[in-house]
Order: sequence, then structure tokens, then C-alpha cells
Amino acid sequence: MKTCPNCGSKMDPNVNFCTNCGSDIRNVPLDEQHTQPNAPQATQPQVTQPQVQETVPTEPVQQTQAAQSTMPSRQAMKNNQETVASQGNPNAGQTMAAASKFDAHNMWQWFVESWTHPFQTRTNVSWYGWVTVLVENILLILGLYIAINKAVGDASGDYASEAQAIIANFSTSVLFELFLFIIIILAAMFTAVFFIRKFVYNINENFFDVVNRIVSCGNLSTIFYLLTFVCLLIGSNDMLKFAMYLISGAMLIIFLACYTMVVADPNPVNDKFYGLLILVVVEFIVIWILTKVFGQAVSSQIESVFHVNMSGMF
Repeated sequence: MKTCPNCGSKMDPNVNFCTNCGSDIRNVPLDEQHTQPNAPQATQPQVTQPQVQETVPTEPVQQTQAAQSTMPSRQAMKNNQETVASQGNPNAGQTMAAASKFDAHNMWQWFVESWTHPFQTRTNVSWYGWVTVLVENILLILGLYIAINKAVGDASGDYASEAQAIIANFSTSVLFELFLFIIIILAAMFTAVFFIRKFVYNINENFFDVVNRIVSCGNLSTIFYLLTFVCLLIGSNDMLKFAMYLISGAMLIIFLACYTMVVADPNPVNDKFYGLLILVVVEFIVIWILTKVFGQAVSSQIESVFHVNMSGMF
């Protein structure tokens, strides 16, 4: 008799595979108690048995081994799928935790990397992009407000107090409208890039990830915004002129980043030229409409304050 080393079942000497667990027992030695003289007595009735035991169990045993060999792979595939699914939640949790907690070092690293490698794709907290845009334009409007009030405060003469009263009622509303004007244009551009990328590359992306890539690509504009704010704080005529050039350069960089996101990725499904053309048309239409709307609002305020006729200007 043979003893299966895997399950301990007793098998006949001529059995090559354990009929209980399917283990290979061809090289398993016979039990000592069956190698004694009693063994020849057992050989006579087993003359026909070995063939039955070898031929009949071999196929089920081989099938059992095949099933056992495939079962680990199927189980491994299932485990891998469960692992991938389970790994999604921790990453999502980390992203949510990072989004709810401000990490100054991480955001500064994002700025540095975007300045050194503007087009490199990087995964960061989803709010970095749009918060950067908001803060940049808040700094711009704040700088303009400080510069205007400083200019009015330096005014002297009979009309100084009257000018200060006018600015108090006029500049705040106009600057707020300017802020909305810029934000709406940028939001329209980002939205257009998001849908144009779907058209050109046939890919599904998160909107805030697209905004992050655009802002990261055009993050040099942040330096221009900061320099503009410093120039507006100084408030001299030369600095004010230089600030206008800086803010124009910042807007140009952001627009170039939008164009880059449309044409720079590989493997387009539709021609990139049409994506770029659509973006330019959308940009022109949005600016034209907003100029009409906000221009008329500002001109009506100027007419009511300064009593001048600006009809037909917008």
C-alpha cells in the first residue's frame, strides 16, 4: 500500500494518483508492512485490478488536477479584481481628504513643476486649477481698487471730495462687473476645451482635471498677475502702464494654454484643426456677447455719474 503524503489516504501499490485529492504518488514508496512476504499474496487478485484502477481513475484524476490548476488562476483573477476595486476607495478617500485639507507645500510644488514643465500631465487636488484662477483675478480687481482709490485720495482742489464720493459709488460696481466679465470668459473657454477634447480625442475626462491641465500649462500667468498687483500697489503712471501690459500677457498665456490642450495630445479621432477652429469661434462669440452685455451696463453707469453720452459705443 501507498500512503498519500497530501491527504494520508491509503492507495494500492499500482495507483499513480491519489483518488481522494489527485496528488501524484508515483514516487511515493510502499508502506513497510506491505513490502513483507504478504505482498505476493496480494499480487494475484490484483492482476486485473491495476488496469482498472489505472485506467478508470486517470481521467478523473487528470480532470481534478486540471480543475485544481485552473482554480487558483480564477481565484487569483477574482482577488485581483477585488484588489483593484478596493484600491479605488482608498485613493478616492485620499483625494477627498486632500481636497478638504489645504497643503501649502503640495500646492507650491504644483506651481514649481508647472513653471518648469508646463505641459507635463500631473495629478493633483482637483480644486488647484479653478482656485488659482479665482485668486489671480481677485488680486487683479483688488489691485485696481487700491490704485483707483489712491489716485482719488491724492486728488486735491474743489472737486476732490466730490470725486471721492463718485468713486465710492462707481468703482466698486464696475470692478465687480469686470471680475465677472473675466471669470465668465475663462469659464466659457475651459468648458469649450472640455467638450472639444471629447470631440477631437473621444475621451472621457473629469472637467476639473481638464481645468487643472489648462491652468498648469498656463501657470506662468500667475507670475504676471503677481507683478501686476505689485505695479498697481505702487500706483505711479509708469507702473500702471506696465501693469496693463502684464495683465494682457497673462490673458494671452491662458488663451495659449487652452489652444495647447486642444491640439497637443496624440491619437486624435477627429482632425485637431477643427477643434482649434471651434475654440476660436467660441472665444470670439463669448467675448462679443459679454462685451455687449457688460459694456452697456458700464456705459449706462458712466452716463449716470458723469452725465456724458456714450450711446453707440457698445
